Amino acid sequence: MMIITRGMYLTLSLMASTSALAQAPATKPIISQSLPTSWQNAGSEIPLDPAWRTGTLPNGLRFAVRRGTQPPGTISVRIRVADGALMETDEQQGWTHMLEHMVFRGTDHFADGEGIKIWQRLGASFGSDTNAFTTLTATTFVLDLPKNDGTSYDQAMAVLAKMMSRATIDPVALATERKVVLAERALRMPPMAEKVKQIANPLLLAGTKAADRDVIGSEATLDAASAERLKAYYKRWYRPSRTVVVVAGDADPAMLEAGVRRAFGDWSASGSEPSEPDYGAPVRPAKPAAVVTDPLIPNSFQLAYVTPHDDRPWTVSRQQRQYLDWIAVGILNARLGTEAQKGEAVVNAGVALNASRHVQDQLTVGVVPKPGAWKAALNTAYGVLNGAIASPPTQAEIDQQVTFVTKMLDRRIAEQDTRTSADLANSFIGDVDQGDVSGPSTFYRDLFVAQQKAFTPTTVQAAIRRLLSPDPRLIVYSSTPVAGGDAAVQTALAGARQVAASREAAVRTVSFDDLKLSGHPATVASTSIVPGLDVERVLFSNGVELDLKPTAFEKDKIRVSVLIGHGVLGERPNDPGLIWTNGALLASGYGGLSPDELTRLLSGRAVGFGIGTALNGVLLRGDSDRNDVADMFRLMTVAMTQMNYRPAPLARLKDATNAAYQAIYNQPGAVFSAFATPYLFGGDTRFRATPPITEVDAVTLPAFQSYWQQRLSQGPVKVGVVGDFDRDAIIAAVAKSFGTLPSRENVPLDAAQRAVSASLPAADPVVFQHRGDPTQAMVARIWPTQGLFDDVTTGRALELAASLIQTRLTEDFRETQGGSYAPFVSYNYGGGDIPHYGALVAGAQLRTDRMADFEAALTAVITDIAAHGPDADAFARAKATTVGAIERATKGNDFWAGLIMANLDNPAEVAAIRDGVTSRQAVTPDQVRAAVRRFAAPSAPSFEIKVLPELKTQLKR
Repeated sequence: MMIITRGMYLTLSLMASTSALAQAPATKPIISQSLPTSWQNAGSEIPLDPAWRTGTLPNGLRFAVRRGTQPPGTISVRIRVADGALMETDEQQGWTHMLEHMVFRGTDHFADGEGIKIWQRLGASFGSDTNAFTTLTATTFVLDLPKNDGTSYDQAMAVLAKMMSRATIDPVALATERKVVLAERALRMPPMAEKVKQIANPLLLAGTKAADRDVIGSEATLDAASAERLKAYYKRWYRPSRTVVVVAGDADPAMLEAGVRRAFGDWSASGSEPSEPDYGAPVRPAKPAAVVTDPLIPNSFQLAYVTPHDDRPWTVSRQQRQYLDWIAVGILNARLGTEAQKGEAVVNAGVALNASRHVQDQLTVGVVPKPGAWKAALNTAYGVLNGAIASPPTQAEIDQQVTFVTKMLDRRIAEQDTRTSADLANSFIGDVDQGDVSGPSTFYRDLFVAQQKAFTPTTVQAAIRRLLSPDPRLIVYSSTPVAGGDAAVQTALAGARQVAASREAAVRTVSFDDLKLSGHPATVASTSIVPGLDVERVLFSNGVELDLKPTAFEKDKIRVSVLIGHGVLGERPNDPGLIWTNGALLASGYGGLSPDELTRLLSGRAVGFGIGTALNGVLLRGDSDRNDVADMFRLMTVAMTQMNYRPAPLARLKDATNAAYQAIYNQPGAVFSAFATPYLFGGDTRFRATPPITEVDAVTLPAFQSYWQQRLSQGPVKVGVVGDFDRDAIIAAVAKSFGTLPSRENVPLDAAQRAVSASLPAADPVVFQHRGDPTQAMVARIWPTQGLFDDVTTGRALELAASLIQTRLTEDFRETQGGSYAPFVSYNYGGGDIPHYGALVAGAQLRTDRMADFEAALTAVITDIAAHGPDADAFARAKATTVGAIERATKGNDFWAGLIMANLDNPAEVAAIRDGVTSRQAVTPDQVRAAVRRFAAPSAPSFEIKVLPELKTQLKR
């Protein structure tokens, strides 16, 4: 279960949200009176999207339902209860979130755990398909049901309805769940985060109730939540009048509405309606700036410009103000981005506009400075901000942002009929959270288009001045002591505000004609069909391979993937090279164009892509559409062959890594993710996630350039295209782009490069150390297994065994013993390039004094399955969720975009993809038992990885 603090004021990362209020021009469109009104748009002239069918039950519960066709055969349910941390008293902090947990622990109709089992029998897995999250203002419950028949829908809704209205809140279950919540608190609120909250909240949220609220609570307040007190809190706030039910799915909306009425119609609240709490209002803090010093904190700073939030209904004029603010914020982001590209004091920077009901609105400028240069970076940032205040933006800057927003709104219209049901439901709930209206996509696009003439240098400058008019608040996050402390930071802020305005550098106007390819288009050498996958393979005369998978899951959306060379496997064993430096490639620009020139050229176009390294190739990946995909191919080809390799982006990558490297040691899970991965692959460092900081510091531009020029110029090129495309147009576009490349030699991987296994390490356990909460640890047991393609039947049995063990650990170690928040189990296997690789992994983050208990619980579960096989009901539930997950995955482009990059020359790999559903359906309990006995029984070879608290307190890197 997840905790989200509305507004996320304490986040240390740079946010990208653009949602807030601003002054509006007078433009106002004609509102159609024929569109339906609803409780959601009461008080607003913005119409509700007619696809939504809304209403209010006699008991006051509000609902919204609609048809959603993606994925086919599924239904998504969201239930929002207007009960968040702001409803709590000081003594009740954390009770809302505790209650979120407890409603899953049994009702007067369904015993503890039975509701989750019912959902599992219907194919919905706990955690991914069924979950909940708590914010300052609400608790939202999530169910993604992989069935759309009326009977299954009614069963699922009956459980949810009783959770909302008739939870038992049993004292014994509460005592256990309190331990689970405390484990979650340790996971989400390590000492460094606690320190940030204590210093930043009073400054950033001064005057609001949110400043004194902790969504997850403290050990003291959670201990005070007795069953009787929690029941009283539940009855006070869980009421039909405070509840919204949203359903989107592949079913008749009339059926969806009837299901809501049947499930929730008899819910009645007791007692009088609670009054809304005093949410407070933002005031000027006692001091304008502060520093948070912690050896594990990422180095950054945050400027905040705070204004009161308007909780009144969202209207056309407010939407127009928001559009103007989008343009203003976009320009500020672009200018700060240009500053960061210089590779000087500012490493990364971004601006975000955040609106939070019952709290405040906030413009945030987040900056990652060059290590030791936060004052210089603060002055640089203010030079940019003061420049935007002093002089109006150019029309070219405005046009760039207008083009971007227009294309974004156009894409929403194009995709509206193929949005997933989960996305539709989440979006509606988000609008309820913010008091917004889920209007037609065409309405919002037309409103923006009608307003475009009002976006002038004068009006945008006025918006920038208004957004930056509040007195700023500054938080500096530093891993080393700041001389002078808060007083020095306040002095630095006062000085920075007086910095002279910087001048915006002119950006050269460029066109696609400036991006030239030297070769001649290739011709089609052959075409064929990959049996059973509906994938067409096209081979070109220069050796480039194109694999095409047409789908109708997303209208006019095309997923493009390009594999170059052999990726991770192409490196020599235990020599990962400079794979980790890929983040500096596109930041250099390509084709002789700077990043700013490319940004302006490509604004609003669906041509963006990233570069990473996959197991089997350097990976270029992005989303496009029919209008832009040919230009995306061209851009990718230019990037492959004409990367700029500038020193500043590499320096920025090194500085950014140094600024945050110490934060890895904040949590055992972060240490595990950063450093333990090679041990899942026999210790081979090709598979590491994070390089040593000494290696980061040592890399040079010539080494960087040489490494990537070789990787991008050698080996095969494979282009994968998935989605709603024109076949002939794609083939022609690939011929004119990738087809212009010279023929490339394909040197196959040798035996040593392919010899990847989860072999036992020399020392057992493998031990790492973290520097966070000294009561916390992580333990994982790894069993080497065969690969999936050694025996697909056994591989599928191991996959199902992982699901069974995961469920048993959740039921036994979490729900019965309260030993961990989220134990995890997975069966990992390689593709056709490493067909013999396999590993079963089970672990948990937990208190150090519960490590032996986890190992005992894990051994008990595995011993039981090995001796007796899985329980019939547990087996049926595991199969239903496993099969349901793959069935849904195959109905989405993400699945095919990944698999089309597999080795489709390998018949075993093709068969595994083709038979993904049937091979899982065919697994028997005896096969699961045999697989567990062979690979995971106590006598089977295995080893442990532990992440323990560091004994010494000094920070070592």
